[in-house]
Amino acid sequence: MRRVLANILRVAVALLPLALSPLLLHLFAYGIIDLGGGEKDIVWLFPWVLWSLIFAASSFVLWYRGWRFARSFVTSAIVGLAGVVTVAFALAAVGQLGVGGRF
Repeated sequence: MRRVLANILRVAVALLPLALSPLLLHLFAYGIIDLGGGEKDIVWLFPWVLWSLIFAASSFVLWYRGWRFARSFVTSAIVGLAGVVTVAFALAAVGQLGVGGRF
């Protein structure tokens, strides 16, 4: 029974950031959270969702490999951050170098 509860807790913690994404969308869309950017505040959701997806995937991979609870989630958070930074640099490089051609 204890093992089942531990597994449920792992799944819940891994998917919690992704589950909070619609709530954040609602808070940004109705101006409850206002970062001063107007409609551009909603753009903050893209990195959040990307980080949440990478965090969840990494959490499940590390769980499969037998990592401990706290260590796997800290590592997953770092991997998620690295993924978001990598995507940001790749998009910035594409925009600066004109790899996609003239827009």
